[in-house]
Amino acid sequence: MQVLDNFTISADASARFARLSGDFNPLHLDPVAARRTQFGHTLIHGVCGTLRAIDLWLARNPGCAALTRLQVRYAKPITQGQDITLLAAGDANKARLELHVAGARCQMIEIEYSTTDSGPVLAPQFSPAVDRPPACLAPDITTCAGLAAAADLSWDETLAAQLYPHASSELPARQLASILATTRIVGMQCPGLHSVYSNLELEFIEAGDGASNSQLHYSVGTADARFNRVVMGVCNAYVQGSIEAFFRAVPADQSAMADVVAALPADAFAGQRALLVGASRGLGEVMAKVLAAGGAQVTLTYARGRDDAERVAADIATERARPVVLHHDVLSGDIGDDLAAALADITHVYYLASPVIDKGESGRWNGELYANFCRFYIDGLAALLEHTRKAVGRERAMHLFIPSSVFLDGDIKGFDEYIAAKHAAEAYAERFIRANSNWQLAAPRLPRLRTDQTSGVDDSGPGETLGVVAAVLQATCPGG
Repeated sequence: MQVLDNFTISADASARFARLSGDFNPLHLDPVAARRTQFGHTLIHGVCGTLRAIDLWLARNPGCAALTRLQVRYAKPITQGQDITLLAAGDANKARLELHVAGARCQMIEIEYSTTDSGPVLAPQFSPAVDRPPACLAPDITTCAGLAAAADLSWDETLAAQLYPHASSELPARQLASILATTRIVGMQCPGLHSVYSNLELEFIEAGDGASNSQLHYSVGTADARFNRVVMGVCNAYVQGSIEAFFRAVPADQSAMADVVAALPADAFAGQRALLVGASRGLGEVMAKVLAAGGAQVTLTYARGRDDAERVAADIATERARPVVLHHDVLSGDIGDDLAAALADITHVYYLASPVIDKGESGRWNGELYANFCRFYIDGLAALLEHTRKAVGRERAMHLFIPSSVFLDGDIKGFDEYIAAKHAAEAYAERFIRANSNWQLAAPRLPRLRTDQTSGVDDSGPGETLGVVAAVLQATCPGG
């Protein structure tokens, strides 16, 4: 295969594709919602990448009048803005296309096509593109066996031409609208809100009376709860085939404040004035609740998820004093006036800021990934500690808490960059403590607990996470 082109898909392109296809799943459109998924970023629609690949192929190989077959395997999701390399190989009326990101295959696409198109037996009836989508459905895999429904064939010729000028001018709109309807099914209906597109196989036919010319119908033939996998048959007047998709884990819920209060002595952390950096969800959320339940005065920060941070603060306020909520982006190097004022009064810094824990390729060092981890774990920490040291001076007893993972004690393939960055962060923190005698350090290595990034962990729930966090904090940062 040879490199055919390189491209990216931006957030704006994803928004236009959502309008064209009707797939408004927040995983593709809402960065704050997407960060609470196991992916941590907004992803491109898989079908958006597929059609872009076909469009670029047609730009260099004109003469295709209609598709006869399409098969796609979605092997790895692609983040918006990533550099995508299109590889291609083709012969008479066939082509194999692949989308690669950073050397990894993300999509494998096979198309077969005809140089003539006799036109449809039934003229298609399209619905217009929509600006106000319905809410994503979220069916339960245990009850969706046999589910049958349909997605409208929507089409906007102008929008299609903007996104896919060659495909929209050469391929029949009825075929493209049918392909687009598959992502509407997966992203909006089944599996819907918590979905991952896996495989698509379509054969383009021309059916007669009784077939739908305005919708793509689907029926769930396989619903395997062991693997969260569904296989659906799809058909209309122009196509028949199948879709394979997976139900992805839902964002992790943590213990409610009432449960946290019931599990802790009210004075476990009395006297602490705690700053928690990155406490709007996950372990930061749990630690904020544990500390507040034990009598600490809590200030928590967020970088993007203000609503999440306010939700945590509101839950804490049902049982204890409402925490102060401040914005702080650890990558900026600046702390802002409000946080600068808060630093003068704190006694404990809990540093929980983290990027998405992206996995590298086993046996292949990714310097860019390592550098990104270091920006959060070392550069952001160093900037905050320098501001804090100046604000509190060298007399007040101070405490720094930077948790790591048991990953650092093992040989976990694909996480070399994360492990190296975390080791470097621990080394930096130890040197800071040695240079500042009024500071103490706690750097525990926590077991794998259920958070948004590890939401697929089946043997850990909110209660276990609470128990582990409460025990660690009482052992390393008690009150008094």
